[in-house]
Amino acid sequence: MSDLFPEEVRTERLRLECESVADADLGERYASMNETAIEDGELAYVPIEPFEHLQEARDFVAQREDRMESGDAGTYVVRPRDGEDGAGYPAGEAELFAVWDERTAFMTFGLRKRFWGRGYSGERAAALLRLAFERLGVELVSVTHLVGNENSRRAIGKYVDRFDGERVGRFRNQHVIDGEPRDVVRYEVSKADYEASGERPDCEFVEERADGGDGA
Repeated sequence: MSDLFPEEVRTERLRLECESVADADLGERYASMNETAIEDGELAYVPIEPFEHLQEARDFVAQREDRMESGDAGTYVVRPRDGEDGAGYPAGEAELFAVWDERTAFMTFGLRKRFWGRGYSGERAAALLRLAFERLGVELVSVTHLVGNENSRRAIGKYVDRFDGERVGRFRNQHVIDGEPRDVVRYEVSKADYEASGERPDCEFVEERADGGDGA
């Protein structure tokens, strides 16, 4: 897939797996993201629409595969590990976008509603911060949430504080949701912040993921 990003990132409770059209279970991806699978309010702050048919699931995976192969982003489907409620189910999507010439990166994350409240956002973020600073050599990682998204505000605030980062401010008309421009709040963690925090997240980077099984 890419010689820059690992094919899988494992944390205590999560597996972040890269995907390709060739190896993805497109039927599973469609079933998990079609209109009947989406709960009320689940995509209110996410610029993704429910899949209307299987081809849209294929296109979604293909776009993420292209970003991974280009070396511009680590793109992962997030699955709870064995022993977690919903183990193996596609619980969310995580990406780490690198802006190489600026030595920066930014993270995005979307989590299905049934998995909210478990601390998965912070666990995933910690692993991607370690990836960014200890492997990729970037110097700054940023993350944003839409104004009004209180779940993300709380989750981001916790892990940004953990790694001695900071809230930068509010930026106007940065994302378009349902055809309307929306404001975002931006946070940053620098490599110096990360190192000063004394935190070193417990995670594993897997270069070639074995098919099937948790690998625990």
